[in-house]
Amino acid sequence: MLEMNLNKAINTGCMKDFKKCGQTYLSTPVTSDDTLSVSKATAYNWKKLKSDSKEKLTTRANKTKSAKHVIASSYLANTDADTLFTTVSHLTCPIEYIMYSLVISLLTHKRIIHKAHVQKFLKRYQGLHYMEFPVPEHVWDSSEDVLGFIYQSLLTEGERNVTGQYYTSKKVVEYMLGDKVLADSETFLDPCCGSGAFLLSVSTHNPSNLYGFDINPIAVMIASANLLAKYSDMVFTPQVYCLDFLEEDFLQDAPQDLPVRFDNIYTNPPWGSDKTGKYVVNFPIVKSKERASMVLIQALSYLSPSGTADFLLPTSLLKIKTHSDIRKYLLSHTAIRQIDLYNKRFDGVFTDFFSIKLNPCHVERQAYQVTSNAAQSDILLSESDYHSGHIALETMNMLDKSIMQKMESSRHDDLTHSQWALGIVTGDNKKKVKKESEPGMEPVYSGKQVKPFSLEEKSSYILFAPETFQQCAKTDYFRAPEKLIYRFIAKYPIVAYDDRQCLCLNSANILIPDIDGIAVKSVAALLNSSLYHYYYSMKFSDIKVLKGNLQELPFPKLTADQDRKLSELVTAFLSTSYSEDYQQALDAVVYSIFSITPTEQAHIQIKIK
Repeated sequence: MLEMNLNKAINTGCMKDFKKCGQTYLSTPVTSDDTLSVSKATAYNWKKLKSDSKEKLTTRANKTKSAKHVIASSYLANTDADTLFTTVSHLTCPIEYIMYSLVISLLTHKRIIHKAHVQKFLKRYQGLHYMEFPVPEHVWDSSEDVLGFIYQSLLTEGERNVTGQYYTSKKVVEYMLGDKVLADSETFLDPCCGSGAFLLSVSTHNPSNLYGFDINPIAVMIASANLLAKYSDMVFTPQVYCLDFLEEDFLQDAPQDLPVRFDNIYTNPPWGSDKTGKYVVNFPIVKSKERASMVLIQALSYLSPSGTADFLLPTSLLKIKTHSDIRKYLLSHTAIRQIDLYNKRFDGVFTDFFSIKLNPCHVERQAYQVTSNAAQSDILLSESDYHSGHIALETMNMLDKSIMQKMESSRHDDLTHSQWALGIVTGDNKKKVKKESEPGMEPVYSGKQVKPFSLEEKSSYILFAPETFQQCAKTDYFRAPEKLIYRFIAKYPIVAYDDRQCLCLNSANILIPDIDGIAVKSVAALLNSSLYHYYYSMKFSDIKVLKGNLQELPFPKLTADQDRKLSELVTAFLSTSYSEDYQQALDAVVYSIFSITPTEQAHIQIKIK
């Protein structure tokens, strides 16, 4: 009976009092009678999406052009939801029509479609077209976020990259929330709420104290509907608003009774740089232009003095030198309580992530717990960590502290004033990179072919024509008399010495060192040593060897004899096949430079294996 009366329910109450607002912000043109009546903020954000009838953004840049769809399988595993996605993925209408129709289906199934507070909510979207299509009978029976799953899966990979829309899985959300139960007067905000994962998972008897902001009006519609469905036995208005949290005046379109401070702020903010520079002026402290860092600072300014914040962030914020700005801010403005490292990634994303729980108060010494795969470490940061903006993730014992101190106290120079270049991005390796040489071609090496000190004899081949490549460093870098080539994907530096002006692809990068008193070959020796592998692993628990990380490595003041001895070792290595005996000979020289004891040497070998 509910399904039979569905169209009547939509067209009475919602469409009856519709008034044209003067401009349409839909993906495709509609008649004047169907113009969307929304607030200024919502209308502006509908327009920002700029999606066409093929459900693709009309404005894209660089690597955001992918039209591939990534099914959000890690977000939700539900056979009925998969079936529903298959059905709607073949539709050619605007994505907001599909999601609006699914919202209607959900609220109908929950038997609340005719309630006055639900009709009031639906009236916001009275200009959207309802569409009839088959919906699996039991798809709405579970408490899972089917709407969020469908929406994410309908977005192209390019759209998700542009907007940063990677919704948090229920398992991660529940882990972050723990057993949190809100008191009746306790407020909770997710300023980048998406489809409402945190709002739906937190326990409360008063949904009116759950607040959500999002720049995406479709997400706001979904999150609001999800809350109405969850609290179907209660009469309330979802406090979810279409607002840009990073705008300086984002509250001008918000309700006047919005809390000034919130007791809890939990969120997974959009990741990536503010490439347009829209928000930079509002957050001058964020030199990296990272939007997640900006959200973090903004959120802390709206957190009550006794409140708790928990953020899900890309692991790069803990490791890369570029993001030392936000690390120093956290160390000086908050008390870090817990950091959780996760071994899974979002669908279609190759970035590791972590969550960090904070209180908005200054502490003299940061003491917090780090969890990873059920293992726990208690961290007490040193004074040097504060000054360098280093947030440690691993507990160091006395041997670790001794070794790290010896290296740091020997620091004379670093790689910050060296030259760097990325490997070639052809744009089409299948056509431009050949297994067999052809006339005019020359060897080109990938990261896998970078070995300690040398490049593999076997290589691929390429015609070096920079103007035909998607990305290519200046020719001078490739043709330098001496350079180092290092793997991009590795636990620590794997460095080859090159004086043959070789080419490399983007899985290998170029370093031309400029270190006071240290020859290029000697830099290669130090970077390939067990000591530097240990130091890098202790400092940066990453699967990528990043320029910013390498620039933080300490290099000592070598004597002429030490420099000569290291360079001669590399020359000897290059004349024959590399072996474990050579590694031991190299390590012995490097250990002697830093006065590393036999006990410390044994500890290092255990750590890096």
